[in-house]
Amino acid sequence: MEKYGDVLFALDRAEEIRLRLLAEVFDPLCTRTLEMLGVAPDARCLEVGAGSGSVAQWLCGQAADGEVVATDLDLRLLESVPEPRLRRLVHDVTTDPFPDDSFDVIHARLVLSRLPQRDEVMRRMLRWLRPGGFVLIESFCWFPVDSSPHPTYCKVMQRWSKLICGTLGTDTWWSRTQPGSFLDYGYRDVGAHTVTQNLRGGTRLADFWRLTVDMSREQLLAGGYVTPYELDEFYALLCDDTFWDLAPALVQSWGYK
Repeated sequence: MEKYGDVLFALDRAEEIRLRLLAEVFDPLCTRTLEMLGVAPDARCLEVGAGSGSVAQWLCGQAADGEVVATDLDLRLLESVPEPRLRRLVHDVTTDPFPDDSFDVIHARLVLSRLPQRDEVMRRMLRWLRPGGFVLIESFCWFPVDSSPHPTYCKVMQRWSKLICGTLGTDTWWSRTQPGSFLDYGYRDVGAHTVTQNLRGGTRLADFWRLTVDMSREQLLAGGYVTPYELDEFYALLCDDTFWDLAPALVQSWGYK
């Protein structure tokens, strides 16, 4: 297994654009749920796999009297976040520690599903929480794609999922059992939302998924997952404003200590 960012999703200009699109499309869903759960003004917050830093920056605004720690394996995008209060930290969530009872809020978007060590990470994050604190995890689920009436869209998305599962150890079905698994990890007062978005060609959401698949174009073709014709047809669909389907669903799960 390779690590996320070693080859697939290596941080270059295209990946920077993709991550900023991700923030534009999915931040409103994330911040709405964080507002519902409640981020106190004096909260100590941890943003795991912070990417472009957009959620970490939002947390700084909510926890004006607290602290926000944003971690990632590569801090280049975080360095450009215009927030002097943000603490930026190179940190591997699978191996690097934090002291017990360090945080009131921990958030990770599209991180845990691609980590084979997700079970241990979930237990470690529970130890990092203060009593009364919560963890919010966001992951994609593929059931809207599997029932798609558009054969090329369905095939390319499914084959891309198969590629990242085999290469990175991603489990695109973990999100189905993700909320219930919180109880096994030791969390309490568990809850969940699942958001399924309509995908129209030519929108920012379609651009995000087109760029996400295109990041793996070389590997998809070299491995025989899809043909060049199928990829080109897929790209054309996602640029066509008459194309409508459903995007992969976003599962948001939370639990308290």
